[in-house]
Amino acid sequence: MNRVKSQQKALVSLVSVLMALILAYGTIGTSAWDEVNTEAATYENDPAEAVIVETAAPEVQGENSETVSAPSVQSESIVDEPATTVADVTGGDASAAEEEVTEPELSEGETGEDTLLDEGTEEEPKDVPADVPEEVAKLLVTSKQYYDEETVANALSIPLESNDARYNFITGSDYKVYTMTDKPEWYPSEGVASKRMSTFDVPYWVMDKSGNRTATSGKITINEVLADSVKCIFSDIFLLEEQFPINYLVGFMYRKVGGAGLVNSPILSAHSFGVAIDINNGDYDNDLYVGKGNDLRDRSNPYCISDEVIEVFKAWGWNWGGEFDICSDTMHFQYFGLEFLQYESDEPFPVLEEGKTAKSNVVLNLRSRLVKLGYLKKATGKKYDKDLIEAVKKFQEDNGLEPDGTVDYETWVPIINLTHDMSYVF
Repeated sequence: MNRVKSQQKALVSLVSVLMALILAYGTIGTSAWDEVNTEAATYENDPAEAVIVETAAPEVQGENSETVSAPSVQSESIVDEPATTVADVTGGDASAAEEEVTEPELSEGETGEDTLLDEGTEEEPKDVPADVPEEVAKLLVTSKQYYDEETVANALSIPLESNDARYNFITGSDYKVYTMTDKPEWYPSEGVASKRMSTFDVPYWVMDKSGNRTATSGKITINEVLADSVKCIFSDIFLLEEQFPINYLVGFMYRKVGGAGLVNSPILSAHSFGVAIDINNGDYDNDLYVGKGNDLRDRSNPYCISDEVIEVFKAWGWNWGGEFDICSDTMHFQYFGLEFLQYESDEPFPVLEEGKTAKSNVVLNLRSRLVKLGYLKKATGKKYDKDLIEAVKKFQEDNGLEPDGTVDYETWVPIINLTHDMSYVF
């Protein structure tokens, strides 16, 4: 009897162990199936994270010893893609694959790369107008249809972090105002400088007498390292809703600076480096001196440089000549910083002093400005005489300057800025 009871106890223990094993195996299978379901739900809720296209569920051994196959899990957003498992990416290491192929999350508006285009350009490329000829349309490297990723990337890669960086990129040295007698090593002459230039076509609109626009293109010569930047700029300008018309366009010109009071200037123009562009030269509104913050141009003139055009240049890191402190040049844009024409001496400007001979055209120019401002009654007289000197002293006193009667750079700035609607070439 005791032996029978012992056998019964052993049998019960064996059955208990077997039942525990069966239950444990069933629990493991259920957990694996739940994990697959959880993973599928995650990717379906966020298709952007759907690294796994198709995952085969594990075979699950049920309590009745039958083999049960779970259905495949597939993201609806990429059902046309071939079945690929995470393990396929790394040859078996699924966890490693997930680390490699999962891209970083980007906040709204981010592109994953540093970009200038946070102002003045569209987040989405624009469509090419239907009536644009193919030979012009293919130049629109920032449009939807002809987007050129390499050109845009190159345009975004030019140095903008400092003026030293800009000058070093172009000249091989840090910022410096170069003169005709002190030229940078890479630009000693027009012939040598021209070897660093690139000539290519850019798209733009032309306007007839009736105001109708026609899409066309023309060549511009610019520093080769800025070519892609310029291509993007004119692509964006062409795609502006206003269809800005261009009747004059020039880039590289090897020469010294000219303009207001700069007849004796020895400074090498930014055009000499192929880093400056003039648009619609000769148009009255764009030659007119406006002075920084004093824009009196006729905006109804379609050739007047619009705010939208200015913003396109700025968006790609270029500067507008209309913002020079003096001798504003509203048709002018340059990659160099604006301080390139902020003078540290009086040298470029004619200085008028008591007891010294002055050029008659300079004296007459000064007289006409002081008459306009109410400091003189007549504009005649070619000498820097006592009456003119007294008018200058009164002007200096009213404008917080030392009333010494000497018209130097410091005095010319407010005189020209306050008479910015007058002819300014001395």
